[in-house]
Amino acid sequence: MNSKNLQSKKDFGQAPPHMQMPGLEVLFGICAEKLAALIHDKAAAILGVKEELGKLQRRMDRIDCALKDAGWRRTDKEAATTTSCWLSELKSILHEAGDVFDDCRSEGGKLLDNELPSASSGLSILRCIPLISNFNSVPFRNKLADRIRKLNNRIDEVAKDAWILNLEPVRSEGRAASTLYTRETCEIVEADVVGREIEDATDRLADVIATNDRRNFQVTAVTGMGGIGKTTLAQKVYNNPRIRENFRVRIWICISQKYSAVQLLQEITRKAGGSHGSAERVSELLPILSWTLAGRSIFLVLDDVWQSDVWTDLLRNPLQNGAASGCILVTTRDQNVAMRMGAKHIHQVEKMTVDSGWELLCKKTYLEEDAQSLRSVGVQIVNKCGGLPLAIKVIAGVLTSKEKSRKEWERVLKGNAWSMSELPEEFRGALYLSYDDLPPHLKQCFLSLCLYPEDDVHSIRDLRRMWVAEGFVNQEEGSIMEELAEQYYFELIRRSLLQPHPLYVDQGRCRIHDLLRSLGQYLSRGESYYGDSQSLDATAISKLRRLSIAESEEIVTIPGSETERLRLRTLLLTKSPPRIEHNLFSRVPYLQVLILNGKGIECVPNSVANLIHLRLLDLDRTSISMLPCSIGSLTNLQTLNLQHCEFLNTLPRSITHLCSLRRLGLLGTPLRRVPEGIGRLQLLNDLEGFIINAGDSCNTERNSWDLEELESLGQLRWLQLSILGGKRNANSVQSTDGIIDQSLTVTHPRNRAFVLEDKAFLKELDISCRPQTEREKVSPYTEVEISKIEDIFEKLQPPPCLEELRIQNFYGLQLCSQLPPLGQLPHLRYLQIREALAIVTIGPELLGNGVGDGVHAATVFPKLEFLILVNMPNWEEWSLVGSETGNSSSRSLRVMPRLEVLRVRDCPKLRALPNGLQQLRALRIFNVARAHSLSVIEDFLFITELKIEMNNGIERVSNLPGLKKLTIWDTPALKCVNNLVALQCLELQDYSRESIPEWLLRLVQQRLHLRDNNLQLVMRCSAAVIQRCLKGGPDWPIIKCFSRVSAYTEDRSIYLEYTKQTGCYRTNQ
Repeated sequence: MNSKNLQSKKDFGQAPPHMQMPGLEVLFGICAEKLAALIHDKAAAILGVKEELGKLQRRMDRIDCALKDAGWRRTDKEAATTTSCWLSELKSILHEAGDVFDDCRSEGGKLLDNELPSASSGLSILRCIPLISNFNSVPFRNKLADRIRKLNNRIDEVAKDAWILNLEPVRSEGRAASTLYTRETCEIVEADVVGREIEDATDRLADVIATNDRRNFQVTAVTGMGGIGKTTLAQKVYNNPRIRENFRVRIWICISQKYSAVQLLQEITRKAGGSHGSAERVSELLPILSWTLAGRSIFLVLDDVWQSDVWTDLLRNPLQNGAASGCILVTTRDQNVAMRMGAKHIHQVEKMTVDSGWELLCKKTYLEEDAQSLRSVGVQIVNKCGGLPLAIKVIAGVLTSKEKSRKEWERVLKGNAWSMSELPEEFRGALYLSYDDLPPHLKQCFLSLCLYPEDDVHSIRDLRRMWVAEGFVNQEEGSIMEELAEQYYFELIRRSLLQPHPLYVDQGRCRIHDLLRSLGQYLSRGESYYGDSQSLDATAISKLRRLSIAESEEIVTIPGSETERLRLRTLLLTKSPPRIEHNLFSRVPYLQVLILNGKGIECVPNSVANLIHLRLLDLDRTSISMLPCSIGSLTNLQTLNLQHCEFLNTLPRSITHLCSLRRLGLLGTPLRRVPEGIGRLQLLNDLEGFIINAGDSCNTERNSWDLEELESLGQLRWLQLSILGGKRNANSVQSTDGIIDQSLTVTHPRNRAFVLEDKAFLKELDISCRPQTEREKVSPYTEVEISKIEDIFEKLQPPPCLEELRIQNFYGLQLCSQLPPLGQLPHLRYLQIREALAIVTIGPELLGNGVGDGVHAATVFPKLEFLILVNMPNWEEWSLVGSETGNSSSRSLRVMPRLEVLRVRDCPKLRALPNGLQQLRALRIFNVARAHSLSVIEDFLFITELKIEMNNGIERVSNLPGLKKLTIWDTPALKCVNNLVALQCLELQDYSRESIPEWLLRLVQQRLHLRDNNLQLVMRCSAAVIQRCLKGGPDWPIIKCFSRVSAYTEDRSIYLEYTKQTGCYRTNQ
């Protein structure tokens, strides 16, 4: 099987019966919910089919119970094939049933003359339209009744077949209910690296690469089977100090099996700091790449290579024949590929030792006091994983969902899923067991990831919308489906089936290992396909439910007769096809998910209205200039994405008829005309790109919405809104003093109603302000405009439930000289304020009215973890109530007790940090950049990481007893650094200095007095500094006191490396 990227035709056999069960269970849940709502609606009585629907419900209940009690496993191959066909027929019936229910809803809506939903119908699955309450269409009524009877007959037939097949139930082996917790590769090393073996291998490879002849771009290869840790080893080598110091440019590239030569050359050029401009041909890009790399020392990692031609036919000539020098590190499963690429050194990754495997299992299952009692059975599990780190990680995900007892671990060890002989060898054992242990809804979510390219990084927001639209999420009381989908996402991460992207601390983006993706492709074969649709015949296409077209030529087409109606539920085209076939929508009438992304999509035909089952329509980054009015007929649509559509300026009025809409994404689209009535979409919980006009002109052209339209949207969880200011530019901005005076002189009556105060579920709020144009010579803000903007600010007071708040340029529109009282938001975890140009002081007003008076709450910002303050050029003073007042009641006030991360950037007038920050026990990371008026950072008792960037005024850093890492970039006034007793790593960057700073000598002397020899030093500095630090140079006595030193110039042409323990000393001087 082609297990890497694209699926092949031979992958379209029937999956074994037990592998089809998850989809069936999810389908039953969806249909049962729809059917129950339909039976209790007026439609059933008016249509005269209530009895037939009752029969259908009873039959479905009986089969559902049978399926839940059965594993449906047959040992003989012939019987298993027959059973698979039977289950496929049952799935077909369920899909048809769902279509029938959607047809009822759609036709009923048409007959009601676009009547809008009532507020009381918000919880029904058929909630938007009182189904067919005045149904006069006799032909349609008869046809619908006939379809329901046929469904009953078909279910009768499959029920009889079940007895004929003698499908016997098999007891599940103690699968516990899952508890929910909240292949692109990159160069960042994962946190779960264990064992001495990988450290030794890293050192050996780094030594080989550093001593290679770089003139001919020699190839070094890392080989081994999937999941054994090739990428992890390459990451370690990439980040090894010797590599960093020996190569001026380091580039990491993940190679897909069916890579694009053009995109690959563009990416390497970009990562090398060059620009490929508009070049889109290999012949144009090759000389650009050679020119970009000329005269530089390059370390290039090609991760996950499947074909040698990426080097031999594409990259070798421009690199070896150019003026650059360097080394190539390749990872591949196939040693023959490495040999064909001419690798001078091939490192075969060995399987993990038992001890290292056990260490990894303990780490991933959070074993501490239970480790010894579970060691014997744990080692047996490690042995069954065959020394593969990936297998150990995913089996650890299974074990974390079980009780930490020997009995439960032995149950996993003896499970039948270890010995699934019908699976390809690479999927047997731990990989399949980790999938088999998932509950049905999580199995479906996992399998959906095989529709995306191997290099994709997945966003939690995109996945939650997809899973809801697909019907994978079970509705539960107290949570909306999108919130439950997020829990599913984190559960898959916890089980190591998804890998969180290391650049996102909130785990909001992830990737899937290519071996797990291939497992998903195998298990969903016959129903899902990712690849070239032209490689499939009409029979295979007719059986598909989900299709993702990888790449296209001039036009996207799907094989088969133009009149054939396909049963596709999901269609993804994300590679920017030039155009799609004219009759595509008429061929896929049952679509629930349609994703069309890329500049090649220029129009949406009126026939989109025929896709009445559609739940998700994603047109992000397309070149469409309008939406057809017929889009309002999509009454089942839940998600509509129209983000970054640069030619789309108008929304049709009919979008206000999308009564099932839960998500509307408009961010980055330059809308100039919007329809009135968005407030009617009462199921919206995710609204991004809500436009408010704060100009003084009348909104006669509807270029924005009225703020009051938000009042009726009570289900909102995620809200991003853009306030369009008056038509301003930088030339019209007044001085700060003028701003304050002007805002104080304005008097006017205001409507003080808060439009967000009743948003009981709002979690994230993002507010940005921007001018409508950048025209020159625009007059200052008028009094009317100032009044209107102040009204908007007041009405946007956030509700108490808010967890994340981002504000950009909100306090920079020539008024608003103080921040609102955000400290009383009891659940706020993340606060970011950017471009607050008018703010001069931050004081008690931020914490809340009456704070510290002995009457109000004794804690402000009780749950705040992240505080980000960026680009506040006029901010001078910052104070906190409590530690800075003499009031006895305010001295007991607790401020930000959970704050972990503080970032202050581009605030050049801020003179001092407030007293009280220093004592925050949770504060660990402090980053300050371009705050030139700060002179001292001291007495922070608990921070572990401090980064100071480009600060001209800081003179002293002292008394930071918990600090482990200190980074100082371009801070010339610094004179004193002391009392950093826990410091382990010091990073300095300043290319303008001619010698090391004087305070460094005093710091080293303090460390010697403490007899601490574990401090490492990294310096990015001038050639003159390195010359002084060489053996025999004036600063060598300081350098030799560090446990390890790495120093290099900006272009890495000069370097020094020293390790005290081994006496290793390397330099090119």
